[in-house]
Amino acid sequence: MSGQTVTPALRGIDLEINQGELFMLVGPSGCGKTTLISILAGILLQDTGTCTVLGQNFKEMKDSARTAFRGATLGFVFQAYNLIPTLTAVENVSIPLLLLGTPRAEAEARAAAVLAKVGLAGRERSRPAQLSGGQQQRVAIARALVHNPQVIVCDEPTSALDKDAGHNVMELFREVAMDDNRTLVIVTHDNRIFQFADRIAVMSDGKIEQITSDVTNLH
Repeated sequence: MSGQTVTPALRGIDLEINQGELFMLVGPSGCGKTTLISILAGILLQDTGTCTVLGQNFKEMKDSARTAFRGATLGFVFQAYNLIPTLTAVENVSIPLLLLGTPRAEAEARAAAVLAKVGLAGRERSRPAQLSGGQQQRVAIARALVHNPQVIVCDEPTSALDKDAGHNVMELFREVAMDDNRTLVIVTHDNRIFQFADRIAVMSDGKIEQITSDVTNLH
């Protein structure tokens, strides 16, 4: 907002994402991608229109119900990983389960199993500073998976990685995160990973300009 002028972050979005799909949102910085995934995740509420996720309309839910629904059914992989530096890998991964009321011993056992699934068996007691950037990202992915969410939202998951490491992360998403018919929504600028998408939405100035499954002409 500048003075009395309001600039909408999103304008006329009409989008349906399928269950079991790896869906990417691409476009220049400031085009509305982060705002859109924040609405899809129930973190922000849109001013007008309807957003329905897994049959639930966030605007019709009380704050407590929306928070509980988000905690149980959505997973997040943040660009900066957002690991707690004083906690071990297994403790970081346990957090979503603890917030859902899972006993600590069970939460840590499940967290250790997911860490093994993402290739970090034996590093359960390592703190973030003792892990490489790629290993920290795998911890973040494990944390997003540990409570078996139906939808996972990722913000620039490969932005700090070289090509090979980025492809490894996307293969991991395909092999691990897409289990059980999960849906992945990934915001990215990284054209090196477009090939992993089932569909891509191209955004510009708060609008979706194109949705395609043909990535050959996207750059």
